[in-house]
Amino acid sequence: MSLCSVCGDHQLTGTRAEHTTCEACEDWITAHLALARSLWAELPDHLEPGRGHSGPRVSGNTKTAGAAPVTQHVLDLIGGGAAGILAPHETEIRRARHMSTHQYALGGVDRQFRNTVDSIARNLPWAVRNHPLWPLADALRSLVHQLRVATGDTPEKDNATTALATPCPAARPGDEQDTCGGTLRYHRTTHLVRCDACGHQLDQGDWLASALA
Repeated sequence: MSLCSVCGDHQLTGTRAEHTTCEACEDWITAHLALARSLWAELPDHLEPGRGHSGPRVSGNTKTAGAAPVTQHVLDLIGGGAAGILAPHETEIRRARHMSTHQYALGGVDRQFRNTVDSIARNLPWAVRNHPLWPLADALRSLVHQLRVATGDTPEKDNATTALATPCPAARPGDEQDTCGGTLRYHRTTHLVRCDACGHQLDQGDWLASALA
């Protein structure tokens, strides 16, 4: 009996016995790929010092407010930094599948980033069965953190997530008769619901079906 190659906690049993990654971590990767794609689209709105995604440029001395370093970070991410974080892992997965590994290096950085993210998402069903994904998960965690810093989107922001009244319906690991009961949060960017306690993730339709059951 093996453990998930990403979290190292969940045992891979039953239908996941031949996988390298547990369902919760697969869902986490899927959701964070979607979040990275969404935050990437917001980056140009944060190029100008003192300007946020939903407002005009702030007047006054932006240097004393520390805006310039944030802008430089945005420039670094747009200039290839963001695409470069995931590219090696996308290439590794494609190489493991004996697929071409050069086509996503073509085009501008926007095309490269979107192609890289889309390729990982498309190949994820194969990867969770055949490829250790903890290096990809670490890189994705780092990327999303950097994108959140650059855009000002943090999990703690009221407009980023909303705590839901219904408890997490997922089964506790190792005890299929009991449920997690943790706090569920709806993310306004990815439109997914995630448990703070166990990491279980579901889309709006599944959550509504569970809440109304």
